Amino acid sequence: MSACAVKRLSAELRNVERDPPPYITPRPLPSDILKWYFVIRGPKDTPYETGIYMGKLVFPEDYPFKPPAIYMCTPNGRFRTNVKLCLSMSDFHPETWNPVWSVSAVLTGLLSFMVGSEDTFGSIGTSEAEKMKMAKCSHEFNQKDRIFKELFPDFIRNGVERGVPGRTSGDSVKTKTSGQLPEADSRTGKPPQESGLALIWWIAVLLALCFGAWKVCSVIGASMP
Repeated sequence: MSACAVKRLSAELRNVERDPPPYITPRPLPSDILKWYFVIRGPKDTPYETGIYMGKLVFPEDYPFKPPAIYMCTPNGRFRTNVKLCLSMSDFHPETWNPVWSVSAVLTGLLSFMVGSEDTFGSIGTSEAEKMKMAKCSHEFNQKDRIFKELFPDFIRNGVERGVPGRTSGDSVKTKTSGQLPEADSRTGKPPQESGLALIWWIAVLLALCFGAWKVCSVIGASMP
């Protein structure tokens, strides 16, 4: 991998440790900084509210000049699992990618698309009731996932998954890492503030970009089995 990618992703790790995106806890695989896993805590007043969803970002060796691939790992009722998602900030659309976009920006854009209803390649159509059922089942699913348990152990307490960050398949996780991974707030044990102007601003910007790619992705999705 390029030194530029390593330097950029190392800086991004420090940034998300200091200021994680609302509702989302991202962490790189200790053995491969080009693979990041993340956990989305279902936002309030959505069908995903009680759910905990793991996903993955796979960065190219020439990041940040090319965008990452985006996957969801936990069944959620919105996206297929282990399938590349077609979003304006994913590797489906390198022509719309901006190298200044950060990991936080990509994940915030993913979340804003997740709670919407637009179709794209990799999305699926389910009812609110089905999404709510999957939200409840997400905990049991994650408990069986090795990456989730090894990379996000602080989401699990006494064998019961909990919706706060602390320390996410097919990859192996080493216990040692060159940079300390983000932990829960040592004073409160709670996740960072999950609302604010930053989220609203990013959602407004990224929804506009997602809409630009929506029509293209709808055509692609319609032509796929």
